[in-house]
Amino acid sequence: MISQLLNILPLLIWSLVWAIGGWLIVVGFNIPRREQMITGISLGMVLQLWLSNGFAHFAPILSAFWLGAFATLALGFIFAWPRLKMGGKGIFLISWGQLASLALIVYLFAIIGFGLNIFDDRQNLPAASLMALGDIPPHFPFDSTVAFGYHYLLILLGAQLMRLGDIFAWTAMDLARALVFGPTIMLTYLWTRRMTRSHMAGIFGGLFMAFSSGVRWILLIFPPAFVAWISDRITLIGSGKISGENLSEALTNFWKIEGAGPIEFPFAFVNGLNSSNTMAHNGVGVLGLLTLILVLMLYRRTQDFKSGAIIAVLLAASALVSEFGFLTLLPNLFFVILVYLLVQHARQIPRSAIMWILIVSAASVISLIQGGVLTVIAQDLVAGLMGGTREGYHTFGVIFAWPPTVISAHLGTLSLFNPAQLLVALLEMGPVLLVLPLLFIWGLKMTRLQRWWEAILAAGAATGFVVLFVQYAGSAGISANSRLLSNIIFPASLYAVPFVWIWARKRTETIKAGAAVLGLISIFGGLFIFGIELIAAQKPTLPFFIQELDVRISKQYWNQLEPASQVFDLLPHRAVTVFGRFSDSYETLYIPYPEWVELGIEPDPYELQAAGYDYVYFGAEEWDLWSEQNRTLFQDACVQIVDEVKGIRAPDDYRKDFRRLINISACK
Repeated sequence: MISQLLNILPLLIWSLVWAIGGWLIVVGFNIPRREQMITGISLGMVLQLWLSNGFAHFAPILSAFWLGAFATLALGFIFAWPRLKMGGKGIFLISWGQLASLALIVYLFAIIGFGLNIFDDRQNLPAASLMALGDIPPHFPFDSTVAFGYHYLLILLGAQLMRLGDIFAWTAMDLARALVFGPTIMLTYLWTRRMTRSHMAGIFGGLFMAFSSGVRWILLIFPPAFVAWISDRITLIGSGKISGENLSEALTNFWKIEGAGPIEFPFAFVNGLNSSNTMAHNGVGVLGLLTLILVLMLYRRTQDFKSGAIIAVLLAASALVSEFGFLTLLPNLFFVILVYLLVQHARQIPRSAIMWILIVSAASVISLIQGGVLTVIAQDLVAGLMGGTREGYHTFGVIFAWPPTVISAHLGTLSLFNPAQLLVALLEMGPVLLVLPLLFIWGLKMTRLQRWWEAILAAGAATGFVVLFVQYAGSAGISANSRLLSNIIFPASLYAVPFVWIWARKRTETIKAGAAVLGLISIFGGLFIFGIELIAAQKPTLPFFIQELDVRISKQYWNQLEPASQVFDLLPHRAVTVFGRFSDSYETLYIPYPEWVELGIEPDPYELQAAGYDYVYFGAEEWDLWSEQNRTLFQDACVQIVDEVKGIRAPDDYRKDFRRLINISACK
């Protein structure tokens, strides 16, 4: 027990440093005291992440992590200095109820994550393992020469937890998701409470942010013949396509996806367009929402250069999570300024708007150099102009769409001119769309009052409908289009409870009951899925490509091989995760290089070494695939067995298994 505490002591001290720093910064913003603790902890986490990312460009990785934390603390002293030099009495107001609520939410989401292995583990865990050792900005784990243009800020948090807490990549990523989920829900509670001045409304706001989703399940109450008529007009894609031959069949099946828990998720209750945030077990989690809500909590107290710089950093951090949403900020700001000039019959841009132009512009410049998708795009463009070749992993493109369409990651392209597809699209987005008229009215009011950030959020929902006429066309696939409606869904979800609460407060009991029913319908699917997720919490699992033998090897050899070495593994995502070393093998996450395939059919240590591999990692299943001739080659004098562990193949499969790590660097 003592040794375990000593292992995580650096992580605890590091966390305390940036949490206090963020809290002190928020004290300097002088927002209501009951909001300062959660807002400060949240700000400290995001700010140190962004700073650590910057320091990691030129400093050793552990130094970068500590510099990020202490730089946050230093900024905290700068912001809170006026209060500190007066004695600082009462500067920290601890709300034990809020702290307990935050801890409970983080705990629940973490243990659920431990029992689920869904969404991109093949992508995120190898990246986290490499980033924890200093590969920032990251390269593609399966081709070390390719820049991995990815929204990697949450993975960076996982990498920090790995390195400072001495924990495995899969545990670290589950904790990272939980550490951003808890503050997001708590900040939504605080924001709703601020707007409504109601503690109860704040609780409902947090619940709505956690559980609201689309309502595909409503199709279950329609007559089967009507559902069959709709189904004939829907073309399933992705995981939807393998969940059933058509929509009618899929609605009564489980959702076929890797990594579900002991009980699979019913397809009718998941969503390919507006999924509940409790299902944010992917590589970005809800970190993007957290950064935007933080801006919302602080922006009205932005009075000088240093407070404006904090807002610019938060916006730049959001570009490392959601590049599409970030790219729309400046156009939407100009849109609301234009609306202001027209409505107020003004000829001059307000000074407050100029400040926001400077803030968003500064964040835009930062986004081009800080790493991530936008930086890689900029680098590729510059390389193209100079006659070079692109080095980024992803490709990007936009095509015009007519008729206007919505694209669900499960249900495919849904034309708004097709009645059946329009109905399904509306169900996928959910009742939260009913909030949009109130949101647009609020946006106009905020524009008149020069409250630019809220005006931008409302404008984003209005201009967000432009994506109905365009489609993303790139390496992320058609399902990536489902993210383009986030500018509409996020602000509608954030404001749904405060708007309806204020609007219905003076209405009849019938109207209040109707609003409550719509709210229950909106969160019913999310609550249903959450119940299934809780069952998974009782059965923690390893990633589908990691077994107990790999854990034993990783505990001993992660970051122990030569820094520039490469490991050959027929499951390259396993080797990268286990050892923290590249394994050049794949062109994309799913398409291997032909030469790597050839090497893997009949592995030869001499050919593998000539191809750049220094180690080979394999188990009994791989050994069984190889011919006797190849097995003999792996017993040559140049082959050194680094280590071998033995066990069984799986809890329900007691055949003998092993993992063997061999060094082939001498096989010239």
